[in-house]
Amino acid sequence: MTPNIKISGFADEISEDFEKQLQTVTALGMHAISLRSAYGKSIADYTVNEVEERLLPCLQEYAVEVSSIGSPIGKVDLCDDEGFQRQKEQLDELCRIAKLLNCRYIRVFSFFLPEEESPESYSGNVVEKLSEFVRIAEAQEVILLHENEKGIFGDTGARCSFLLESIKSPNLAVAFDFANFVQCGEDPEICWSLLQPYIKYIHIKDALYESGVNVVCGTGDGKVAVLLKQALYDENYQGFLTLEPHLVQFDALKSLERGKAEVIAKNTAKNGEEGYCMQYQGLQKILEEIEPKRLRIGIIGTGNQGNAYASLLTQRADDPEWPLPPCPAHCCLGALCDNDPKRLEFLKKKYPDIPLYTDWKKLVDSDDVDMVITTVPHYLHTEIAIYCLEHGRNVLVEKPAGVYAKEVKSMNDCAKKHPDTAFGIMFNQRTNTLYQKIKAVIESKELGEIRRSNWIINTWWRPDCYYRQSDWRATWGGEGGGVLVNQAPHQLDLWQWLCGVPTKVYAKCMFGAHRKIAVENDVTIVTEYENGATGCFITTTHDPVGTDRLEIDMDGGKIVVDNSKTATILRFSMTEDEMNHQMDAEQVQQLTQGVSTGSLYTTETIEAESGWGSQHAAVMENFALHVLENAALLAQGTDGILGVNLQNAALLSSWLGREVENPVDEELYLEKLNEHIREEGVFPERK
Repeated sequence: MTPNIKISGFADEISEDFEKQLQTVTALGMHAISLRSAYGKSIADYTVNEVEERLLPCLQEYAVEVSSIGSPIGKVDLCDDEGFQRQKEQLDELCRIAKLLNCRYIRVFSFFLPEEESPESYSGNVVEKLSEFVRIAEAQEVILLHENEKGIFGDTGARCSFLLESIKSPNLAVAFDFANFVQCGEDPEICWSLLQPYIKYIHIKDALYESGVNVVCGTGDGKVAVLLKQALYDENYQGFLTLEPHLVQFDALKSLERGKAEVIAKNTAKNGEEGYCMQYQGLQKILEEIEPKRLRIGIIGTGNQGNAYASLLTQRADDPEWPLPPCPAHCCLGALCDNDPKRLEFLKKKYPDIPLYTDWKKLVDSDDVDMVITTVPHYLHTEIAIYCLEHGRNVLVEKPAGVYAKEVKSMNDCAKKHPDTAFGIMFNQRTNTLYQKIKAVIESKELGEIRRSNWIINTWWRPDCYYRQSDWRATWGGEGGGVLVNQAPHQLDLWQWLCGVPTKVYAKCMFGAHRKIAVENDVTIVTEYENGATGCFITTTHDPVGTDRLEIDMDGGKIVVDNSKTATILRFSMTEDEMNHQMDAEQVQQLTQGVSTGSLYTTETIEAESGWGSQHAAVMENFALHVLENAALLAQGTDGILGVNLQNAALLSSWLGREVENPVDEELYLEKLNEHIREEGVFPERK
């Protein structure tokens, strides 16, 4: 079952006896109820003291939380001012009860209207009175959940939407009820699309159009399975699914309906407990049927990144104040591997239900995983990936793909021999819609050919204490390099993904600039491309107030990206060649001095839509869909060599003091790398 939901229910449909309610729900494995009535008394008639003295001890004894207060607030004639004032007092007390029970939500309705009259003629009065309820909730920091129901103003999707749009308060949301829309002659799917931005709570209830009779969820016309699948796996609904069976004529039903209780033509179950269990089983069946197949992910290496992925896949945050993006729909955590005794103790406590390995090969060979992610020191990426590929285990390598081109080429050659085993790389920035849109503009050729690109990216300041975290950091033999292999691989990939792979590279690298390290941490790369375009890439780790700016100059325009968040696209009214041949001195002066340039170009601004975590989750989901449904990979594992080639070429150029070809001379680079490893005298040379 998806980890993002909890099953709750209106337990008063089981019995008037509150303890009997709690006994039944806990026997089913549920730990939440929607509190509507207890011991035959509506929750709206309880005081805070009564709840504290009589109901709270029972809830605590059975370890059951209250998902919502199922109040009758708003079930009063719109013209009954006396009843309205009484309900305002009840709502104020219910807000206090909700806070006592650590409950966020109170269900409300939008008033009974005079029969045979147009609801729209009362819309202003309804909004005014419902707003008074909302102000009470705002003062007490409680969220009101409006439930659609026949006979009230908000019976249709359109009128529910009108109320939410008119009041526009974060303290007013929607409790979506499938059956109620069916009984009002509405299409639940259309209503869902109207109300989706406001849906914070879902009632599990189903009904038939023809008779209006309530039936077990999934067997009626409420489209429960279709909409739950959409909510849970497309829209990331996180919250409660609250059973409201209405399968028997329970006592509390009489107070819920206006006039006769006619929603149940006859008992579907023998008693309330049986009806409740039938609805629970019906929901479980739906959840099992709609749950997507999930790939079990084995994470090798559980440092900062590995633990972050494990937290994402289990929705177990180390810091509750740091929100996690949703777990990818087709992924789950299968196993973990680490050999650090301290990490192992941590993992046993945080993930007691997850298989734990100290030998990564045993994890790869186990039946606990369908794919592997390598979050290990850089030199190990290729070794693990090759083993996975040779043993038929799908593998997603972290960036960089490796340290030196020769070993990455060996990994790619292995992948070609095993085409049926999925091989990807965690280039999560490729999922960033900002860069995807930029790539689409470039590939469309609407702005012509790229002439020059420049990227300065200094936004990852690292002090000496960072490099002292591990003995392998910032070493040639342990990490394989500095800023180019650690911080910049994503940008090196994006730069080539957008602007193409350069053919020649010249670089000036400073080694240990202002830091007690041996590797590069201040780099300027100049590149040349097959079409004659040039590029420049500048990066450091010693600038505490860094810059992140990418500029791409093209024949017919320019793209500027600031802070990897905002892109400005300038579209020229004529190409640069046309400007060169056609503009007179006055027009040149206007352009260069920024005067009256409106006719010379237009601008478009694009904002990034995704951030850390959600991008990584998107790569995992894409990889899983590639395995399950043959979806195209966003980042083929073999693409990883492009960044490694460029990083190797930059270092080799700096070591040799001259321009070098790209792809890099892999044998010469390995020779020079081993010279530096020998100088360190700590790690073995590489082959």
